[in-house]
Amino acid sequence: MNAPTGRAPEDGHTGLAQAVVYLRVSTPRQLHTAADIDEDGNSIATQRVEALRKVRELRATVAKEFVEPGQSAQTISKRTEFKRLLRYVDEHPQVKYVVIYMRSRVFRNFTDAAITKRQLLEKGVRLISAKEEFGEGYMADAMEAITDIMNEVQVRMNGEDVKVKMAHKVEQGGTVGRAKLGYLNVRKDFNGRLVNTVDVDYERAPLVAWAFEQYATGRYSISQMTHMLEERGLTTRPSPSRPAQAVSRSRLALILRNPYYTGVIRYKGSLYVGRHEPLVSKETFLKVQEVLDHRNRKGDRDIVHFHYLKGLLHCGPCKDAGRTSRLVYSQNAGNGGTYEYLVCTARQHKECSLPWLRVEQIEGEVLPVVAAEALSPDAIEDIRDAVNKSIANILAQDRDVKAQLTKQLRKLEAQEERLIELAATGSLPIAKIRERIEKTTLQKEAVLEQLEVTADRLQYGSDTALAYIDLLGDPGELYKRASDTVRRDLLTAYFDSLTVRVEDNRVHVSGERRAINNRLREVGGETAIAGEQDNQGETETPHSRAGSSVRSIASSFDHGSSNVRMAGVPGLE
Repeated sequence: MNAPTGRAPEDGHTGLAQAVVYLRVSTPRQLHTAADIDEDGNSIATQRVEALRKVRELRATVAKEFVEPGQSAQTISKRTEFKRLLRYVDEHPQVKYVVIYMRSRVFRNFTDAAITKRQLLEKGVRLISAKEEFGEGYMADAMEAITDIMNEVQVRMNGEDVKVKMAHKVEQGGTVGRAKLGYLNVRKDFNGRLVNTVDVDYERAPLVAWAFEQYATGRYSISQMTHMLEERGLTTRPSPSRPAQAVSRSRLALILRNPYYTGVIRYKGSLYVGRHEPLVSKETFLKVQEVLDHRNRKGDRDIVHFHYLKGLLHCGPCKDAGRTSRLVYSQNAGNGGTYEYLVCTARQHKECSLPWLRVEQIEGEVLPVVAAEALSPDAIEDIRDAVNKSIANILAQDRDVKAQLTKQLRKLEAQEERLIELAATGSLPIAKIRERIEKTTLQKEAVLEQLEVTADRLQYGSDTALAYIDLLGDPGELYKRASDTVRRDLLTAYFDSLTVRVEDNRVHVSGERRAINNRLREVGGETAIAGEQDNQGETETPHSRAGSSVRSIASSFDHGSSNVRMAGVPGLE
C-alpha cells in the first residue's frame, strides 16, 4: 500500500497514542520547489510522507502538524513554529511523540538537541526521527548525541565553506545573494554551463538611475523622491509571499547609499570591481553622498519644498529700493485644502509692500517671458556651426585634459597608500580608515571614468547638444509641454533671475538673461538685451566670447548625456 500524500490528518479523539509532526525547510525558496505537485513544495511533502509512515509504525495518530516555512535560524529559540509545538505539548498532555524527519532538520547544535530532549522527556514525550533508528537505552542515547555533534560539525564546516566560496565569488566580481533593485537574478549559458548571475532589470533600472540623478541636484527630499518614483511606476520585485509595492523611504535611502549601482561590490568592509553593469557614474554617486551627508548632520532634516520657480524669483520693489530680496515658496493649509504662495522675504520683516502672490498667478506670466527667447532659424544655424567648431577644439585639447586627470589620479593613489600605512600603524580606527579608503576608491573610479571619455562619446554629446539647440526655435511650446523638472532646467539655462512686480493689480515678470544666453545671441547676430552690462569691460570679440560659451555647452555633453533632461516632455522621450 502506497504511503498517503498531502497534509497530515489531525485527530485528537481516537484511542491511539497521539503524536505531533514537525516539518521544516531552511529557506522560503524550498517551499516553492515542485509546488505544482504539492502546495508546500517537494521538500515538505517528502518529509510529511516519511513522518506519517513513522507515526503508523508507532501505532499513533497525528494530533497536529507544524510546518516551519523557511526559518534559517541556528537555534531553537528563533524558530516560531517549534516554539508553538512546545507550547502545544504543554497544553495537551495526551501527546506522547514528537516526530521529525531527521535530527539535522531540527537541531543545528548539540546543546539545543540535549536540552529539548530533556524537556520533552520530563513531560513524558519522546522525540522520534523518521529516518534514523537509534533504538532505546544508553547506547541509543550515545548514538543520538554523536549524531547531534556530527551534525553541528557539519553545519560549521558548511558555513565556513560557504564563506570562502562567497568571498572568492566577490573577488572575481560576482554578486552574492538576491539582486539589488534594478537588477535581476538570472541563469545564463556560459560555454554550455548554466551559471547564476545578475542582469539589468530594464523595467526598473532606468528609474533607479533617474533617482540618483535627481537626488544629486539637491532639489528633492527622500520623501519627495519616493512619491515621484511611485508616480513613475517604480515598485519592488514581487515574490511568492509578497506582491510588488512602492519603494519605501527607508529602502530608497539604502539604495542611494549603496555603491553597488556604480559597478562595485562592498563586501566585508572592502570594495571589489563587479562584473555587473553600472547604472550610475561614480561622479553622480559621490554627489548623492554629499547631499545625504549634508542633510544628515545634526539638526538638518531631509525636507525640501520644491517648485520649479524656487530661487529664481526676485522682488521688483525691493530691487528698485536698492536691496535684493527673493520670493520664497510657502504652502499654507486652510479652507479644506493646501494653497501655494510666493512671498518676498523682506515682507516677512515688514520692509516690502509686495503682496502674497498665488503660485498660479506667477506661473502664467512666466510663459510669455520664455516664449520671447525664441531664436530665429538663421541664429540657430550659426550656433550649430559654432558648436561644431568648438567640438573640434575640445578634441584637440583633450590630451591636456587627460594629463591633468592622470595627475589627479596619482594624487588619489598616493592618498590611498597613506591611508593603508595609517591602518598598519593603528593611528586611526579601522572603521574610519575603511570609510576614507572607500571614498578615495570611488573618487579614483570617477577620474578613471573621465579618462575613458573617447572622441566618439564627445561627438555623441555634441550631436545631442545640437538636437537640443534645434528645440530653442520655439521654447514657449517646449515649456508648455515640459515637466516641472525640465521647466526648471530651461529657466536656469535662460535666466539668472526673474523679477516680479505688481502694477495695476496685475503681475508682471521680466527676466535677466544669463551671460551665456546673451553670447549665444551674439553668435546668431541677435541683440543681447539683458545682462549686457556684465560684459562691457571685455575686450574679446563677440565671436570669440560666443565660441568660449559654446565650448562650455558642448563640453557638458562629454559623457554622452545632457544636463537638460527631456524625459518629461511628451513626444521627446
